Amino acid sequence: MIKSNLKLGDILVKQGLVTEEQLGFALQEQEKSGGKLGEVLIKKEFVTEKDIAGALSKQLGVLHASLEKGLLRPNLHQGLEKLIPQDYARFKKILPLSKHLNTMTVAMVDPLDLITIDDIMKMTGADVNVVVTTETDINIALNSFYHSKDMKKKSIQEQFILMDTETTREQKVDVRDVFTESEAAPIVKFCDLILLDAIEQGASDIHLEHFETRVGLRYRIDGVLYEANPPDPKMYFAIISRMKILAKMDIAERRLPQDGGFSIAYGDKIIDVRASSIPTVFGEKMVMRLLDQARLPLVFDYLGFDSYDLNILKSEIYKPFGMIFSTGPTGSGKSTTLYTILNTIKTPRKNIITIEDPVEYKLDGINQVQVKPLIGLNFANSLRSFLRQDPDIMMVGEVRDLETAQMCIRAALTGHLVLSTLHTNDAPTAVTRIMDIGIEPFLLVSALRLVIAQRLIRRLCEDCKEEIKKPDIRFKELGITGPVFESKGCEKCRFTGFKGRLGIFELLSINEEIRNMIYYRKSSDEIRKRAEETGMRSLYKCGLEKMKLGLTTLEEVIAVTVSD
Repeated sequence: MIKSNLKLGDILVKQGLVTEEQLGFALQEQEKSGGKLGEVLIKKEFVTEKDIAGALSKQLGVLHASLEKGLLRPNLHQGLEKLIPQDYARFKKILPLSKHLNTMTVAMVDPLDLITIDDIMKMTGADVNVVVTTETDINIALNSFYHSKDMKKKSIQEQFILMDTETTREQKVDVRDVFTESEAAPIVKFCDLILLDAIEQGASDIHLEHFETRVGLRYRIDGVLYEANPPDPKMYFAIISRMKILAKMDIAERRLPQDGGFSIAYGDKIIDVRASSIPTVFGEKMVMRLLDQARLPLVFDYLGFDSYDLNILKSEIYKPFGMIFSTGPTGSGKSTTLYTILNTIKTPRKNIITIEDPVEYKLDGINQVQVKPLIGLNFANSLRSFLRQDPDIMMVGEVRDLETAQMCIRAALTGHLVLSTLHTNDAPTAVTRIMDIGIEPFLLVSALRLVIAQRLIRRLCEDCKEEIKKPDIRFKELGITGPVFESKGCEKCRFTGFKGRLGIFELLSINEEIRNMIYYRKSSDEIRKRAEETGMRSLYKCGLEKMKLGLTTLEEVIAVTVSD
């Protein structure tokens, strides 16, 4: 690379792409966030990706390779995919184009990423000739390049069977009822490939989406969305129809959101699939959540509870009556925590009933009921019936309204242990949220026993985790003097540095002092302050403890919590 003396911002100003004022504003934002100038300018919509790539090309004296110019075309006969694995290429936003003698040409979004260039040289044993491109172009090119390699998977349909969610029998769905026989085969095969690939990669969700000029396929793995090989745009609506058939949704209805589901027998596993579709301006978007019934051991240690949390938790869950809430945003593991509590305290001497929407995991020895709003089976109605079923313990999927909250409190005050979830950011806010719904403080203080707030953070990959030799000043400022770890990324973690997730928790035990504060309607901030003074550990501090144990990073903790 022949680097120009001109700075990127100066080039953009000289080309008339940004003004001096816009550049100054972006530089201030960059200083605050610590990001890259180009990313800030794109985020603020001052320039396009193409503008930045062109300016970098001029600044560094490298070729600007774009799809439009037909320059992002890898040589398909040189085995380039074996030299640079797909996961690494996607993670680093790079694309191998060709290899001549001892030089490999590689397209990069960030041609100044010297660490990645050095990694490629070590990986391939070749010198690297860099060309610059945009993130959008490279994602499309990556999908095209690796697509043919992925499609070599054979006997996909032999590896799993689609199961009926109601009867657990093989689902008798014939796609030829919707498509011609010649159309059906590739559609069925690609749908099966999507499901198989997502399961093998450990995805929790599959996103199928249609944009103005392209379609997208993404998997959520360990809480983060990653792009996968999308289908041909011409097949998109047929694929959506196929998935809707499997999920027992109305394929003719494309104007309204729909929900459905099916199950997959994959080897010795049963994977439940919850499907949801919404109409967008360019076509229906579908999200499918994958729930592996055998994937998650329902034990507290596995979830991330340490001895500090467990002592508080176990002092409450074995009590014969009272209300326990698990709270946090969607996807933070609330239901799993409640399942683990039920799995821990269940005995043949306890009658346990749950009402859920939907039933995510099926537990032996527990009577689980699925909400069915169309026939009037909701949380509140179910709770009334539960009280006539001689229950000891009840779990309610979520407290959404006053009627459900009143029934839960009533049950907790009449000799039953009741578990449920709320959507609040922390434990003290859950208390004020219940009062905002309409529950009187004198009832709440009599029933409430414990509030568990939680988040999920990514766990460092054990295969590539290593100690940071020279930790920066941030760790000293936080009082962290022991070893600190990071992960470089490897094939086992898809070059992300993380593999799996664990929980961090904030447990608010309702002692006499907290009861008095609730009774007199003190604010959540006041409750938090006093609770922490009497032993409550915040989400942030719990996360720091996980970091000190080498389980995660400071960046992960900060990303999912609000620093105190």
